[in-house]
Amino acid sequence: MKKFFAILATVGCIQFASAADMNAANVSIKISGALADNRYFLCLPDVGCLSIHAAAKKGKVYPVFHSFDMEKIFVANLNTYRIYPQGLPDSCNVTVNPNQTLTIYGNLVTKADQTRVEKLRCTVN
Repeated sequence: MKKFFAILATVGCIQFASAADMNAANVSIKISGALADNRYFLCLPDVGCLSIHAAAKKGKVYPVFHSFDMEKIFVANLNTYRIYPQGLPDSCNVTVNPNQTLTIYGNLVTKADQTRVEKLRCTVN
């Protein structure tokens, strides 16, 4: 498990605080298909790795205290220590600034050789 968290640390650093903080950009994840064992994380460069289960099932919103560009994402599997890169549709290729909320939608699909978010789309409000 320590090895996995070392991998997550190389992808980015998460800053935690109140999601209601007005100086934060917020990331909301509405991806179905995550298992209840909390093994899948959505990793955003310059942001960090965010629990898909906590966001989708428990309503967790992740604050980020700086602007960031969505250029690519990764899905990480805690059980296998694998990180799967994924390209973005145009709706997700955006810059997110403080006081905005990025919502990421889709369906997590796991196969023997690939894990990805299908029907991926994003909105920024």
